[in-house]
Amino acid sequence: MAQRYQDYIKLNDKVIVQPDEGLQYSFETTYTEDSTRVQSGRIYATPMFTVESFGYTATWVPAAEMTKILQIIDKGHPFKLHYFSPHYGAWRDDMFYVGKGSLAIGRLNTAEEVFENLSFNMVGVNPIT
Repeated sequence: MAQRYQDYIKLNDKVIVQPDEGLQYSFETTYTEDSTRVQSGRIYATPMFTVESFGYTATWVPAAEMTKILQIIDKGHPFKLHYFSPHYGAWRDDMFYVGKGSLAIGRLNTAEEVFENLSFNMVGVNPIT
């Protein structure tokens, strides 16, 4: 029997430091402007589309890895994310972008620079179908 291996999260086909606890999945649906909830609590809504998003958090990231990740995500441009989609139930390659992230500087010893943590949220460019 062939052994199955864990696939890796990649940005623009580059394997990155894997998140500490996996990616945190969320999704958001956008509704038409005339969607509303009335006083009885009932909603009258027309969904337009839904996008996936993933939260990434890694700790003690070496400087070279931090640079590799930031040079892909920190300008707001779309990039290719290789990830497992709970919606589709499969590993996929789709376009995502990052609007905001944060990091904490850890140890800055020469040639041993390590960042305490890095976190950001990746949002799908295209809606799920």
